[in-house]
Amino acid sequence: MRIIPYRKFWLIFSLAAFIIAIPLIFIFKIPLGMDFTGGTLVEIKPKDKIEISNLREKVGKFYSQEALIQDSGDNQYIIRTKITENQDYRQFEDELKKSLPEVNILRHNSIGSSVGKDLTRKAIIGVAIAAILIIFYIAYAFRSVPRTVSAWSFGTVAIITLFHDLVASLAIYFIVGKIAGYELDSMVVVAVLTILGFSTHDTIVVFDRIRENVIKNPQKSFPENVNSSINQTIARSLNTSLTAILVLISMLILGGSTIKPFIFLLTIGIALGTYSSIFVASPLLVTWFETQNKKKSEG
Repeated sequence: MRIIPYRKFWLIFSLAAFIIAIPLIFIFKIPLGMDFTGGTLVEIKPKDKIEISNLREKVGKFYSQEALIQDSGDNQYIIRTKITENQDYRQFEDELKKSLPEVNILRHNSIGSSVGKDLTRKAIIGVAIAAILIIFYIAYAFRSVPRTVSAWSFGTVAIITLFHDLVASLAIYFIVGKIAGYELDSMVVVAVLTILGFSTHDTIVVFDRIRENVIKNPQKSFPENVNSSINQTIARSLNTSLTAILVLISMLILGGSTIKPFIFLLTIGIALGTYSSIFVASPLLVTWFETQNKKKSEG
């Protein structure tokens, strides 16, 4: 495949997708889950079969605030509310039992608003620390590359690629989530960190082959070595990602509704991570190299 000779096309296409994705995240903004805002989660199993629309109607009669109700199994439902005080929850539970006689409350979890704010702060710090560590790790791992190629360029390009993957993944997730009623909860943070790891792994596989070819074939130009490296690793990258995606799709189809948002974001992130390691990271690395050498020659 002649990917590097057409790198301008792939980079412009990816940049355009990235620019479009940013406003889409704000346009299709989905609500924060109780993990961030605080609230109470209640999982119930009514004695008699009830449709989710009827359950929403019954809950709406005694609970005036917005409640998110999702199917979690055979006649089982999860109700998420903004209740943070035990007294308010007990009142909610009493009203729920009046509306649904002999309802079985399987579990209930409460998170205070202060815990939600702390989780938000830790989520942002966690993603930032992961990105910084990735830069330093890749720069250290690729310290043996010839001096014509900066080891720091590998780490920096990997992080740029990661942001491309995350923004594009979240844009798709928000669009679908707006329609499907998803929330932004702690599982999204877990999915984001997993995407960071998977995307970095996929990019490093290609970068490692580039390093080997640059050392082994110094007579070839850097773009030629990069294109050869992509062709040598593309089958492995596609097979690895396809295997993971097929498993995730089966979980998306057969799994419960509570894990579907997490699985969906993970599927999109892995697919985009595979795309970016081939069509974004490597072309960007070549562009970085040529720009750097052009500046040196002009200087």
